[in-house]
Amino acid sequence: MPGLYLFGGEKGGVGKSLVCRSAIEYNLEKKRDFIVFETDRSNPDVKRIYGDATDCRLSIFSEGEKYEDTANAIFNAATEKAVLVNLPAQVMPPLRVFFDSNDLFRLGKELDVNFYVFFVSDGGYDSLNLLKKSLEYFTNNATHIVVKNLGKTEDWEAFQVDKDLQKLLKKYESKIIEFPKFIGSVVRNTVDKESLTFTKALEFNGFGAIEKQRIRKFMRETSEVFETVGVF
Repeated sequence: MPGLYLFGGEKGGVGKSLVCRSAIEYNLEKKRDFIVFETDRSNPDVKRIYGDATDCRLSIFSEGEKYEDTANAIFNAATEKAVLVNLPAQVMPPLRVFFDSNDLFRLGKELDVNFYVFFVSDGGYDSLNLLKKSLEYFTNNATHIVVKNLGKTEDWEAFQVDKDLQKLLKKYESKIIEFPKFIGSVVRNTVDKESLTFTKALEFNGFGAIEKQRIRKFMRETSEVFETVGVF
């Protein structure tokens, strides 16, 4: 089904691109037809790692008139197939301009393009406040999938006791998932350094049986999580 899948979280360092990369692996495994857009100019790791494995294209969201049409290809592609977009930190202002100036909520309904926001959080104060703002902007015009990144923290008490946030999540029928921790920082850093997809990492000569098993475990757990979401 056509659809626009945004992977973000506004705050830097919460694991946005890792979640996006895992979603790409999941869809590759399912042999789905999709397009990937990399919009993080400062650290385009999704493009760097998955440029050969997928139809990955570069684009940007900008508030400047000079770049007002640069992101059009993202929505245009979503009218035909699933589009996964890796977002940079602090993208909400230009993203709102893109949606508002093109009346995308209305256009999406006319063209049967659904919007999905994978909001990756580390459970911190700033992250939770940014999540509220995202929910208040997209309202019922998009399905929010809140990604509790267990690789950043296992303490989600602040998330649970935030009454205003919980009301918004319930009001807009948001989905909540727990994203597994990648065990082994050395393995993770090597995967990133060598620009390996997780599938290619299983064939990497620099990894032994334990390292490859950790990758298989992470891929299996993330796949199980995405299965529960039911939006792909």
